Amino acid sequence: MIVLKAGALPPAADRLLSAVSDAGHTLLPGPEALGAGTPTVAGDEPLTLVVSDGPAILNLLGVVRSLGPRRFRVLLLSRLGAHPDARADTLRRLWRLEEHVRGGGAPTLTLRLAPLVGPETPFWRKLRSRPDLPGGGRKLVNPVAERDAVETIVRALDGRGPWRDWYEVAGSETFSLAELRDLASRTTGGRNGEWEPSLEEIAEHRLAEHEPWASAFHLEPTLLAACASAVVA
Repeated sequence: MIVLKAGALPPAADRLLSAVSDAGHTLLPGPEALGAGTPTVAGDEPLTLVVSDGPAILNLLGVVRSLGPRRFRVLLLSRLGAHPDARADTLRRLWRLEEHVRGGGAPTLTLRLAPLVGPETPFWRKLRSRPDLPGGGRKLVNPVAERDAVETIVRALDGRGPWRDWYEVAGSETFSLAELRDLASRTTGGRNGEWEPSLEEIAEHRLAEHEPWASAFHLEPTLLAACASAVVA
């Protein structure tokens, strides 16, 4: 499967796609790479165009024109909280991007990602550094294992999941930020992390519905203790 990045993507999306490439899919930097030497698409298999919010506004029409007659579908990597009435500018922008892509007519799968957790994800490294938390860290979140997000994309590409609708890709467990900080501080690893997504976005997270995603992609969400390295007792 050939996977194309539509412009510059945020770091989280780039990490996920790099892992997808490691799983055997061909990752190209964008439609401009579809010149001589581009792998041939087998049979009726469409190209997969990956879209997310980046540093530049996506010119989807220009991307589609550059693809010419090639058949394609769209994977939109969004985030929890995307909504037209969100307080965070980034979440309103993501909603507009979702609407823009859905209106393009191509088969579209939208994944709204929760904070990604793994032994060395930026979110987990930030928590490991025991930062100050707004509101005493009482905010509740449903972090998801980064490897579950990768597996979701792989299954979608392989035809083991639907290529339609939108899903909240979130863990089955609920934690306060303070609880996550305490857990992270008892794990070993880097501490030079950052909020991914921002605290402004996290403040707008509601408790996510993981069941539709887990059911559609036949996944059992990884428990936090397993996805963020062993927790030191």
